[in-house]
Amino acid sequence: MNRYALFCLILLQFFFACSNPNKEQSQKVSLELTSFVKLLEYDLRNLENEITALTDTIKYFYSKKESLVSNADKSLFRFENGIANPLPNADLNLSTLYISELAKDKNEAMDLVYVTNPIDPLFKALFEKYEVISQVYFNSIPQLSRLYPPYEALSVLEPDLDITSFNFFYEADAVNNPERGNVWLSEIYIDPAGRGWVASLIRPVYIDNELLMVVGFDITVNDLIGIYLNNTSRNIVIVDGRGTVVAGKAKAIEGLSLPPLKNHTYSQTITSDSFRAEDFNLFRSKSKEVRNLASRIILSEEKYLSLKDEDESFNVIVERMENIDWYVLDLVFE
Repeated sequence: MNRYALFCLILLQFFFACSNPNKEQSQKVSLELTSFVKLLEYDLRNLENEITALTDTIKYFYSKKESLVSNADKSLFRFENGIANPLPNADLNLSTLYISELAKDKNEAMDLVYVTNPIDPLFKALFEKYEVISQVYFNSIPQLSRLYPPYEALSVLEPDLDITSFNFFYEADAVNNPERGNVWLSEIYIDPAGRGWVASLIRPVYIDNELLMVVGFDITVNDLIGIYLNNTSRNIVIVDGRGTVVAGKAKAIEGLSLPPLKNHTYSQTITSDSFRAEDFNLFRSKSKEVRNLASRIILSEEKYLSLKDEDESFNVIVERMENIDWYVLDLVFE
């Protein structure tokens, strides 16, 4: 089903829901909110299909390991302090590579470089195909990281990072992901490669029943705002399962008694050095009513709420996303 057909289906469902006179108008999720959530979910499912196909391709390359290593262009990447092809002088057709000083076997890491060199055109194609993807990468047990598009790794990365110690690796390991499937990191986190606050889709790659690497797609919060929120007139806020704002319209965020936004945009706030995720958590709002609202949304799974205090008065319609542990709030101001 394409995006147009999905939108038509949503429209029909909304029409029949509204034709039922027994339902109060306040208990109907708005068409724009429903469309917003369903189309976002649809796009995220496409990314899930893509990352599954990508991991299958890497497994295929690894089955040709001996040939790929022996025939590889050994001069394609030149490493300096464990880093190859960084900006500003990077070849934009290739990824930036990083081998940590913690690598136990540098030859094993280099073999993995040669085996996965053919993956760069696919990384680039995915980055260019999906506007929402900010970077495509893998991190591996041999302490090799490959990331596209290239970035200023020399000034961003410490030489002795343990790349398996980050949540975008260990959340997909055997302990946290025994099913070995796709994993959405529902909590936003600061990207060590310097791209701000991101959400990630990750998937493990097993070779001979051993975890070799974790492949990932990153979505920056700025992209969520620019691609989705700026295309709706609704006062929408997206929060994760812990109540932290992932993205949102300025009026809606301020209505929830969270800190004032720099220059009235959440995107400029989250890219500043002073941003702290806990400051934008509904459970930490200065308003007791908002903290209670958060409990009713996340702990009690309520979908239709209202808030009235001295400063604001609005209704809230909530939809929980299927792919990822996020809640989409539509604030309707009175």
